[in-house]
Amino acid sequence: MKDFFTRVVDKVTGKKIRLGVIGTGRIAGRFVQSVGNVRFLEITAVYNVRRSSAERFAEAQGLNKAFDDMADFLSEVDAVYIASPHETHVDYARTALEACKHVLCEKPMSFSKSDAEELYKLAEENNLILLEALKTGYCEGFQKMMMEAHSGRIGAVRDIEAAFTKLEGRNTRELTDVKYGGSFLELGSYNMLPIFRLYGTDYKDVHFYSTYAENGLDLYTKAVFDYGDGRFATAKCGLGVKSEGQILISGTNGYILGPAPWWLTKHFDVRYEDPNRNESHDAVYEGSGLQYEAEAFVRHVRSITRDDESSAAERAVLKKETIARASVMDLFLKENAERRRKVEEELQELPEVKVWAHRGMSMQYPENTLEAFRAAAELGADLAGIETDVQLSKDGEVVVFHDETLDRVTDHKGYLRDYTLSELKSTKIMKRDGSHTTIPTLDELLDLLKPYMEKNGLLLNIELKTSVYRYPGLEEKALDIVRKHGVEKYIVWSSFLMESIKYMKELDPTAKTGMLASRLSDCIKGADEAKAEALHPSCYALDTEVPERYRGGDHAVRAWGGQEPLYVQGIEASLVEKNMTRFAQN
Repeated sequence: MKDFFTRVVDKVTGKKIRLGVIGTGRIAGRFVQSVGNVRFLEITAVYNVRRSSAERFAEAQGLNKAFDDMADFLSEVDAVYIASPHETHVDYARTALEACKHVLCEKPMSFSKSDAEELYKLAEENNLILLEALKTGYCEGFQKMMMEAHSGRIGAVRDIEAAFTKLEGRNTRELTDVKYGGSFLELGSYNMLPIFRLYGTDYKDVHFYSTYAENGLDLYTKAVFDYGDGRFATAKCGLGVKSEGQILISGTNGYILGPAPWWLTKHFDVRYEDPNRNESHDAVYEGSGLQYEAEAFVRHVRSITRDDESSAAERAVLKKETIARASVMDLFLKENAERRRKVEEELQELPEVKVWAHRGMSMQYPENTLEAFRAAAELGADLAGIETDVQLSKDGEVVVFHDETLDRVTDHKGYLRDYTLSELKSTKIMKRDGSHTTIPTLDELLDLLKPYMEKNGLLLNIELKTSVYRYPGLEEKALDIVRKHGVEKYIVWSSFLMESIKYMKELDPTAKTGMLASRLSDCIKGADEAKAEALHPSCYALDTEVPERYRGGDHAVRAWGGQEPLYVQGIEASLVEKNMTRFAQN
């Protein structure tokens, strides 16, 4: 069996390694863009359980092959890069290793010591490379900093303080995933890296001190390590508390200071009691840094058949550190298990949350374009509805566009209302792949969406952009187009202008309407006067409870806002943030 695997590796190292990407999120896209110049590496395929997502990623990144079948995907690659949600890392890594594929897995590879040990055992049995993708550890600046600390020039290291904090929106995955979210699980890998690299992994004790959000996730955690021999270390991680993101390595003769952001190590100072001895060190850190982990991965894969003792020794250290990080995270999860369990139980008791695509799938395609609407509609039953915006062109045509001016998303300038439809159709909206699309009409949008409406019950929220410029006649023209397509029952009308919603009700008493406002209290006031069924507040301005009259039946609360544009339908506004975990990834 070993001879077979050796032949496989010999074949791989003699040519480019065909790397497949598992996952289609932001980090996966950055990785593909970053590793294009890495020698002996070629990204050839992408996998996602949802084929449409894999195909969109492949198109955007210029890849030839997209898969939703894992066996087919693995048959086309020599190695995989795992960039899927954290909790899936172990299963994907295990599957790839069992298929005799090398694995580069985004951090954290595992949340348990036993899982990490199992994966390394499987890799070693099959003579495969398993590497945790922690880019800082492979960059020049960090390695130089560690060499200075090990050199003895600052004496014996007695304390290490590493901090990584960033302020995340409260509806992001990191602060809504009650199982695997929170500051320490997200950022702890970085801060533990220099601690274990300098001290080793045989700490005597570790204590966690955390500040928690209402959903039980840690907004800030300080992990304090005691090595039992006068050596200490602190790892500070924050998603809701901001601190200076520096590293301080304290020794008996001096100290090393790496300024924020130390994990993108471009500079550090070695300082002494006598300031005349102080030294500054600079290093190159290019782009996202993801290419450094890819280069290390390729180097280790190519070293397997060369009996490279230095590479094997390095991997032994990396393995030990990865298992130690998983073990610490395991301890953290066990300490927080009861807190997280209670939150999960509370979430299970909450009403169902439905997701709306704001301006289409606007995180993947340009907002309010036919491409964005088609991608959203193809989500099928996973999506309750799509939101869009309509205005009038200079010659009175109903077009789909959000801003009153063209400046932000097109190659033209000025107010939309000053352009004819023909002129608007000549504008260019750039797509990720370098091609372009343009502004659609409401008629074109309904042509596209009508089959999805009739098949899946897909709803369309049409926002009348009448609050900045009144657009006389917009309500009548938009309603006529909807009636022409026979899709009235699938439409929800909304506006920030209460009079516009009130007028739509006069035109069609059966129309479903929603009142838009930043604050929930203002939504309620406007909806009462306009006789609207729904409230459309910002998810960050839920300043009051939802009145009983807006609960149940045809009534709904659809909260908007955040880094991932979306709506929430059918729940009490006071519960929106607690429900964010259910839909923040959509």
